[in-house]
Amino acid sequence: MSDILTAVRDGVGTVTFNRHDRRNALSPTLFREMTDQLIAWRTDDEVAAVIITGGEEAFSAGLDLQLQSTFTNETRFEYGDLCLAAYGQLLDYPKPTIAAVAGPTLGGGLDIAVFCDIRIGSRGTIFGYAQIKFGLTPYFSPLWKIVGLSQAKLLTLSGTRIDADEALRIGLIDRLVDHGHVVEAATALAREIAETTTKSAMFNKELVNRSHAMDPIGALSFETSMYREVIWHPDVNKRLEAAFTRISKSAG
Repeated sequence: MSDILTAVRDGVGTVTFNRHDRRNALSPTLFREMTDQLIAWRTDDEVAAVIITGGEEAFSAGLDLQLQSTFTNETRFEYGDLCLAAYGQLLDYPKPTIAAVAGPTLGGGLDIAVFCDIRIGSRGTIFGYAQIKFGLTPYFSPLWKIVGLSQAKLLTLSGTRIDADEALRIGLIDRLVDHGHVVEAATALAREIAETTTKSAMFNKELVNRSHAMDPIGALSFETSMYREVIWHPDVNKRLEAAFTRISKSAG
């Protein structure tokens, strides 16, 4: 049985973790399958946005301690390489990514969520870096850019768990929905992104990936060059003309 399930519909690719008996704890197979699927969707024009979820009950409890207990020195290095490959895909992914989280979102599960562009959580979700209690380290860099340096230090140094309301307050999640509706909410947002077309979603994703790391003048020049490039695209002109026609008809 695969450790993930995948689906593509209405321009949205969805990866669902499929280790529910282990609260979607992370395994080498899960990392490998998720990475392979993300790579495949990079160049798939039918996919404009990607959702990563564990369903409505558990996003991921993090490292599978049962598997960890059987690791050798060789498999520990392999596991690290698999983490690096998966997180690297998410960090520089060319299409928008949404983490739809519920229940335990811990350790490496939280790492996956913070490497996504957008996080939607449901009430009852618990967040934290459980690995800190075992002497392990999280990925600090994406976290502090989301919640700020001070809050990131609190979560990283203590391993404290927080609930969904606190996660929303500090900006760890972007939207909070009722329990049982997180996949629905993420799918609605992903479809809204997909409606802009795959090409537009990818241009805008490149914009947000690059601009924030530039100085203000460099960002202005880069964003202007991006605008100048897309304004000549035939599909963009068609959409502008269609919008003008609709406005003209409604005004008349």
